[in-house]
Amino acid sequence: MSTEAKKIIISAHGLPRPVLVVICCVAVAVPFLLVQFPPITDLPQQTAQIRLLLETLNDPVGSEYRIQWFTPYSLSYLLLGLSWSVFGPENAGRMAMLAIGLAWVLAIHLVAIRRGRSQSAAVLGCLFFFSHILYWGFYSFAIGWPAFLLWFLPTTRKPAPNFTVREGLELVGAGLLLYVSHLLWFLAGLCWLGLDSLVLRRDFKVLLRRGAYLIPLIVPAIAWFPKISESSWATPALWSTMPLSRISLPWLKEAALGGIQGPIEHVLVGVSIGWVVLSVLQNRGMLKRRIDWSFLLLSGMFLSFVMCLPDKYMSTIRFGPRWMPMTAIALLLAMPPPILKPILRHALVLVLVAAFCLVTAGSWIGFERKELSGLKESLSALPERPTLLGLSYIQSSGFVKVPPFIQIFAYSQVLKGGKLNFSFAGFPPSLVVYKNDFDPPWTINLEWFPELVKDSDLKYFDFVLVNGLDATHESIRTASVLTPLTHEGRWRLYKVGERKERSTP
Repeated sequence: MSTEAKKIIISAHGLPRPVLVVICCVAVAVPFLLVQFPPITDLPQQTAQIRLLLETLNDPVGSEYRIQWFTPYSLSYLLLGLSWSVFGPENAGRMAMLAIGLAWVLAIHLVAIRRGRSQSAAVLGCLFFFSHILYWGFYSFAIGWPAFLLWFLPTTRKPAPNFTVREGLELVGAGLLLYVSHLLWFLAGLCWLGLDSLVLRRDFKVLLRRGAYLIPLIVPAIAWFPKISESSWATPALWSTMPLSRISLPWLKEAALGGIQGPIEHVLVGVSIGWVVLSVLQNRGMLKRRIDWSFLLLSGMFLSFVMCLPDKYMSTIRFGPRWMPMTAIALLLAMPPPILKPILRHALVLVLVAAFCLVTAGSWIGFERKELSGLKESLSALPERPTLLGLSYIQSSGFVKVPPFIQIFAYSQVLKGGKLNFSFAGFPPSLVVYKNDFDPPWTINLEWFPELVKDSDLKYFDFVLVNGLDATHESIRTASVLTPLTHEGRWRLYKVGERKERSTP
């Protein structure tokens, strides 16, 4: 490469933004491309929804399920369905989440370009995709952040003197994208609309005009609440950590990331805090002019959600903490960059991106090889359409912080169909749900508490998929009616012995 060409690619102004975007996309993609089973808790159950969809479409009358085409969570299922058709069932969930990660990268850089924010801050913000939102597998919520950023752009643009139909339709389109992503994101969008209009614009008339266009979306959103609140999934608000107890750096760090084990998350949070502090100190004379007040207000809104909302509500876990990654991203984009040469800023964030990518990829590979050993063999040994009970006697991982094993058994439904002891079809907002209320005749919550399983539960299943250490499997082999079909690894498949009174749900 000539010296002149090098000056075009790497100059005193740093790397061109397209190069940074590509680097971020590659960093997000690498971990997903190196494993088949990433440590994403809800990934198997979410992907199994597509299997149930196809089976229900094939036999709508005879199926015990029905399809909710207008669920306010449909965008993620559309993405999962497209991924299923392109990559097949074994890769659908993984590639769909990768697509969401790439959408984060593109959306963050897009708003940074449109609002003239720091390229390096955008790169740093992309790493917060690898948070507990990803590792829990909150598909609909994860896809809602890029949708919200597309909502953020028209709502922060100065409106015309007379609010035009074109502006209204653009707002409706962005609002519809929010609605089909996740109901919480639609409500957050409405909160932002009010804050932007009343705090920054101080124009109540603009708020009324915007609200009038959104009525067709607000009405169905309100209609969904009784369906959830009256279901068996509805639970009261639960604060496992009270608001004042959340004012601590360790808690906020876990809320912002909380993904993989090890020191790399401490490094990312430390660099982010140092970035903001250095920005304030170096720009203190011009800070008021250089801050993006819309992003700062947005960060404050999300932080209020983090501090005030419960940990669980309506069976939605991490109800408050799930907003912390967005708080961090909005704050990074709100602040002017530290006064360093662009090439130095880019070098700093790119070294961190490379380190974070490599550590994440290594953790995922270790998770698949060590903690999912025997899984592929067990799934291969299953026949078509089995009735399967999943029991994970190991709940925690040495590689990730969330419990990644509780839904692993749903891979059997993804690959072979059949029935499980627990399904997201019982969750009211899912794409595919039970036609009638389903009350399992076996012990519930076995995915969380396998030690509660009874011998009487086994009569409803043909196979049991067990995650445990060698001692656990030896105990099962010698003291139960289960016949081992696989004999190696943590995950092993057992066939339930014949009983006189067998029944299926």
